[in-house]
Order: sequence, then structure tokens, then C-alpha cells
Amino acid sequence: MYECSECYLVRKEGETFIGVGGLWYGEDQDYPQMFFMFSDKIKENFTTIARGSKMLLNYLDKTQPQMTMTILADYEFMVDWAVWLGFEPVGVTSSPPHKYVDFVRCNPNQKSVYDETLRPITH
Repeated sequence: MYECSECYLVRKEGETFIGVGGLWYGEDQDYPQMFFMFSDKIKENFTTIARGSKMLLNYLDKTQPQMTMTILADYEFMVDWAVWLGFEPVGVTSSPPHKYVDFVRCNPNQKSVYDETLRPITH
């Protein structure tokens, strides 16, 4: 991941990590895929995660016009989290036995929408 991603560690001061997140740049992608992996302490540190997630997106908006994300549909909490962060569901892909929700997020500080599935919505 070192050569194809930006990684950020989220942790409460003086405690173990809560999550690792960032952007992954695939060779066949126009825009980076946001990723996040949480520890088992996510529920007890929800406020920290929510605040940190918004801060990370504000930081990434300085350099990215658009981001994508894919979440296993079974994790409704994570799907809701993505929507709360401003990602919009644009489709569902199936890889039996699993279904994934595909998301896109256009930078709210820019007036262009590159993803055809989001048109005519402007952010």
C-alpha cells in the first residue's frame, strides 16, 4: 500500500488506534478510492470517529475533486456513515454471496460533477 495510497491513523491521545484511513490510487481508476479499517473500539469512540472522519474529508477535499468508496451492503452502519459523510450511493454490485454499495463523493468546494451517475445533481 505504500506506493499506491495515502494512509492516516486515527487514535485517541494516549490510547490504541481506532482506525486507519486514507486514499487508494488504483491503476485503472480516474479517482481515488477512500478506505477505512476500524478497530473493535469503534462503538465506544464513535464521537471521535465521526469528528475525525469529517476532518479527514475536509483535508482530502484540498487535493481531490472526487472520491469513491465501496461498502459491503451487510454493514448498514457503515453505509449510513458514508452517506452522512456526503458520499452518494450510485449502484450495487454483486459478487456472490455478497452485495456491495458503490459510492461517489464530489468535492463540495468545486462546482463540477464528473461522475455521470450523479448528473444533473450539482454540489
